[in-house]
Amino acid sequence: MRIAGRRTLATPLHARLLLVLYAAMAVTAAGLMIAAAVRFATRGGGANVRPSVTMADVFGLGGLPELSAGRVADEAATSPIQRNAIVAYYGSPSAPSMGILGQHVPEEAADLLAARAARFRFATGGGSVLPALHLVYAVAQPQASDGLSLQYLDNRTVQQFQDLARRRGFVLILDLQIGHGDPLAEVEKIEPYLVQPDVFVALDPEFALADGEKPGEAIGSIDSRDINAVQQYLADLAVAHHLPKKMLIVHQFQDGMIKNAASIQRRGDVDLVIDMDGYGPADIKQVKYLLYGAAPYAPYGGIKVFLQHDPDPLTERQLLGLNPRPSLFVYQ
Repeated sequence: MRIAGRRTLATPLHARLLLVLYAAMAVTAAGLMIAAAVRFATRGGGANVRPSVTMADVFGLGGLPELSAGRVADEAATSPIQRNAIVAYYGSPSAPSMGILGQHVPEEAADLLAARAARFRFATGGGSVLPALHLVYAVAQPQASDGLSLQYLDNRTVQQFQDLARRRGFVLILDLQIGHGDPLAEVEKIEPYLVQPDVFVALDPEFALADGEKPGEAIGSIDSRDINAVQQYLADLAVAHHLPKKMLIVHQFQDGMIKNAASIQRRGDVDLVIDMDGYGPADIKQVKYLLYGAAPYAPYGGIKVFLQHDPDPLTERQLLGLNPRPSLFVYQ
């Protein structure tokens, strides 16, 4: 499978001088990337105030005997991101170059994720940390028979990761690269998974392709209307199936990846996370996080760490020291 290369971070207006210094380094990193298709506490500090209510506590996941999506206690009707730092390992089992989940067998990847989550708990003095498997479900392709330039994971593989997440007390995030598809229509395709209380969704505008484009030819984009439509769908789904609030993650590392971002709706029934994506030096990534993960349109902020392509990957203490503190930490 041929995967389009991910672009390096765009130049922020007030970090131009730093980017010039790192230009050669960024070009080198981009050349090495052959085929990448790719808050511990909320901003109000809620995870420090009272213990988290886990998915296992409420829905019988993570080794408990029952799964009953209809039993939503008032205390747990919120998404896990309101009470936990979410630490996610990203990738696809069909493409090792896309991240950790494709570089290890699933159980080994889960062991590594559990160890990473333990380091976050230690760095926070025992704070509440929820691990997540961030699985790329729809991958943008130069050629695809469906006309959408997307290749989807098979149901058996997705079920394998969902079962793994439940055994280990994790949650599952399904990532959609959009291709030539419509964001809402692509999310609707994974409804059989989203009706589960422990499954969430991420959108990657980088690979939302304009007519005639192929992955890697240009950085794609989605409009705030697309994000608002998906939020409405997720809110309706949660009500219809008596689910906790759904989490919607949108990756961003350039202004143009989200059109009309100021028009994104801030809702109380969906947890929207803007994840600062892209690889580069740590000081640049901290500036970029303030631009996107801490943007006015981001109710929650996230940041991605590229373990093989960031020249100096941010440590747990550096990540937790960002202000405002991210709610989501994604490792690719």
